[in-house]
Amino acid sequence: MMDSILEVRSVERSGGLLDAGRRLVAAVWEHAEIRLELLSAELAEERSRVVNAAVAAGLLVVFAFLACTFIGVGVIIAVWDTCYRLVAAIALPVAFVIGAFMAFMWLRRLIARKTPLFRHSLAELRRDVEEMRDSAGGAAT
Repeated sequence: MMDSILEVRSVERSGGLLDAGRRLVAAVWEHAEIRLELLSAELAEERSRVVNAAVAAGLLVVFAFLACTFIGVGVIIAVWDTCYRLVAAIALPVAFVIGAFMAFMWLRRLIARKTPLFRHSLAELRRDVEEMRDSAGGAAT
């Protein structure tokens, strides 16, 4: 009789431990799933931002090129009957090259600047680690 009671209790303990392990795995899996959803949302947001920036940059280049072309033609037409037409024909490309160099330096600085990719996911992960440390510290004492 005593042996059967001990066997039932050991089965209950192992079953309870197994259930607790399953719940722990399920909780970890659910937590990882939530974090992956956040990560994928941030990735989609970043991809959208980059595509929009590329389209805007392309349009900027096209319209700036057209504006510079027509400004240059207009200036050369305006000074055509003067002795400054050669100076204007040389000064315009030089001014455009200087402007292009300044834009290149600005773009280089913007590209070199670090942006925190996945900052929300990393913040959540750090917060999770801190909560685990706090709960582990509280359980130890």
